[in-house]
Amino acid sequence: MSQLNDLLSSLAGQPTFPGCRCKFRHHLFDEAAPGEDPETVSQRHAQALGLCQHCPALTRCHDWYWSLPPSKRPPGVVAGRVNSPTNERN
Repeated sequence: MSQLNDLLSSLAGQPTFPGCRCKFRHHLFDEAAPGEDPETVSQRHAQALGLCQHCPALTRCHDWYWSLPPSKRPPGVVAGRVNSPTNERN
């Protein structure tokens, strides 16, 4: 039950921006799944970054992303960048 509460809490903080190109395409933007082939992850993320590049909501998404504390920034492709826990430590 706590995992469900964590998930719902996480989703409650996710914004929705009109015209965003990631809508209904979360599978491209998600972080690597355990055991997922790195080449597959790379290809997914390349597609996601391409969508971000021409997204009308990129500026708002970018501003939202950087307004979050590093520990609250979602992993995967967000605001035209690949976010991973190791990126946030640098």
